[in-house]
Amino acid sequence: MLTYGPREIRALLEALEAAERRKPAQVSKREVFARHGLLGSKYDRVFTAIMYKMFRMQGVLDRAVAHALGVRPEDVIGFEPMLRQALRLSAYLAQFDETRDRRLISALLRHGLPLLASRYGWRKARLVHKVLERLIDEPWKPSTREEEFMARYMVPIDIVIMARRVVAGDDELEKLLDAINRPPVNSVRVNTLKASFDEVYKAIRSSGLYAWPSDRVEGVIRYRGPFNDTLARLLAEGKIVPQDESSAAAAPLLQPRPGEIVLDMCAAPGGKTTHLAELSRLQARILGFDIYWDRLRRMKTLVEATASEAAVAVVKADAANAPKILGRGSVDKILLDPPCSTTGGLHKNVDARWRLTRRKIMELQELQKTLLDAAVETVKPGGLILYTVCSILAEEGEDVVLHALEKWGNLEIVPLNGPYDESPILPGTMRAWPHRHGVTGFFYALLRKKG
Repeated sequence: MLTYGPREIRALLEALEAAERRKPAQVSKREVFARHGLLGSKYDRVFTAIMYKMFRMQGVLDRAVAHALGVRPEDVIGFEPMLRQALRLSAYLAQFDETRDRRLISALLRHGLPLLASRYGWRKARLVHKVLERLIDEPWKPSTREEEFMARYMVPIDIVIMARRVVAGDDELEKLLDAINRPPVNSVRVNTLKASFDEVYKAIRSSGLYAWPSDRVEGVIRYRGPFNDTLARLLAEGKIVPQDESSAAAAPLLQPRPGEIVLDMCAAPGGKTTHLAELSRLQARILGFDIYWDRLRRMKTLVEATASEAAVAVVKADAANAPKILGRGSVDKILLDPPCSTTGGLHKNVDARWRLTRRKIMELQELQKTLLDAAVETVKPGGLILYTVCSILAEEGEDVVLHALEKWGNLEIVPLNGPYDESPILPGTMRAWPHRHGVTGFFYALLRKKG
């Protein structure tokens, strides 16, 4: 039976504070626990489990804290960092901790309040006791359908509200919210510059994995099971690229041809870039732009591993400046997969999801519009732009394309006829759905610049 003293409570609160401030959270947490002599101990295991659950349900905890204190959920973010985490911890222990560890609650009050008071004063420190007391007596409950979905699927309420636009009713919305929390079926793309599909497929099947060819995207193998030694060897040899099926569906829509200049505007880590090179049999000139050196280094490694160097130029550049760098009307085709909310696969973002507010989505939309404008300026008359985002939200997909169509009178949609479903909002564009297709959610629009 664990007992909790001042050292343990201080370590837990400092770890929560550090993990929110500096990513990756796992590294920050380990540094704090090591400093307090808890790394690898039973306390480490118990506290790590608590922290993971708290990060996963952060938005729900903020609503519970707000309920207990009589403030708005967004006001919780305004509390000082350690106090904010202590309030969330008290809400978790009072209402959501399945172990109902009364020893930890008592220790938080006995040792945590003096620590908080030394930083922020007793008036603020006592808020922790108020949250514990209120939630034990009167637990928080969802008051709207949106809050109910938020609590059930651990999805930010703004995302729940915005996702309603793209689905047919609450039944499908629930299926979508459930699906984006689950990893899609694993998949790899065969690099036919270095191996045949049959060679790779047989090797994967022979390794004991249950695998099958994608019936929607040529060259993709889907499988169930771990990333085993055979897959690691094939990756090291450049014969496969780990890539979700819906991501691998993008490059074939652009159909790069020999002699064309193709710009991948936000290219790193290079999965789509190397796919473009492969599809052109190294006969197109592929320019891969990105602004981050670490991502460009990873991309360069992938380009070399896949034997794509003859076609791909890795360029550190801001894609928004593409018209100035390359010249207006200078590129045959453009693939634009800009920064987005990644709501098509929230399973990858346990805690980062709670930073996704409507304001953040609209900030991303402005960047997406800017980059699509740059693409329109850079592509040749008659050239094609493929706009994709791994987002389930119309604000990042259909709305961005509609804005470009309204702004630029010389753009038209080239209708996509598969492999996924037509967008319910913008005819001719396409969506891959986690709940229908078992893939990361994606939006696709193919645009032609008339001329």
